[in-house]
Amino acid sequence: MEFVTQSLVIGLTENAPLILAAIGFALLYRLTGLINVAYSETITLGAYFGMWINTTYGLDFYAVLIPTGLLAGVLSVATYLALFRPAKQRHVGGLEMIIISFGLSIFLRHGLQFVFGYPERFYDVPPPDTIMVLGVGVTSFRLLALVAVAALSLLLYLFIQRSGYGLRIRALASDEALAQVSGIRPLVVTVMIWFIAGVAGGLAGAFYGVGASVSPLLGWRQFLLILMVALVGGSWGLGGVILVGVGTSVALAAMALQLEQVLYAQLVLIVAFVIVLKIRGSRRAETAKV
Repeated sequence: MEFVTQSLVIGLTENAPLILAAIGFALLYRLTGLINVAYSETITLGAYFGMWINTTYGLDFYAVLIPTGLLAGVLSVATYLALFRPAKQRHVGGLEMIIISFGLSIFLRHGLQFVFGYPERFYDVPPPDTIMVLGVGVTSFRLLALVAVAALSLLLYLFIQRSGYGLRIRALASDEALAQVSGIRPLVVTVMIWFIAGVAGGLAGAFYGVGASVSPLLGWRQFLLILMVALVGGSWGLGGVILVGVGTSVALAAMALQLEQVLYAQLVLIVAFVIVLKIRGSRRAETAKV
């Protein structure tokens, strides 16, 4: 029972940013069908934005979250308007769009290295308080990340599933031509999604950064797992992404406690995700034949 409790508490508090980042990525993927590799840099930039505001203006971590999210959202929209929208208007193929996103990822990563240098950077924050949750010590920052992710996940789910704008987003993702005929303005809705996804990624990066350190590869190290959670959970909508993210977080903690190596735990999960996607693809192929 102690092992289950530790896995649950450690998994949800340490990996809460994973769920938030996966939600943002899944929104973009569902709307555009694009595997946006540069989303990893949105996460990294969120960590850097928060660190820069914190160390330059002396704001505490809680105060930097709002400007960090807004900056990441604006940057996300800027990349869409400057690169991805013109490419779509020129009818660039899916593979070429992925290559464009990969190039943007490299450009942003080296830009960060040019501005901030190669060494790891740290938030200037006092040592967090330790709070006991079900007998497991959790830092206040990680607990805040869990609460923030739970609140934002619920708000995003209600926004997408219950609001008028959410209906437009789902309609646009299902059939853009039909959505336009229905009077939906694709540009407004698309910009909104890119902004929301940017905010989610930026906040995830801030939580990742304050929990350890900030480096140019921060988002890239998390991207493959985020991609797998979004692809596997996305078949069941935003709720599926959240549930798969929660399950992944707890499984990561459980395997890390047993294997004592987080990298091994990540590799096991990635292999499991690939198997699930392979089985799902085979079933779809069989259904199509029938």
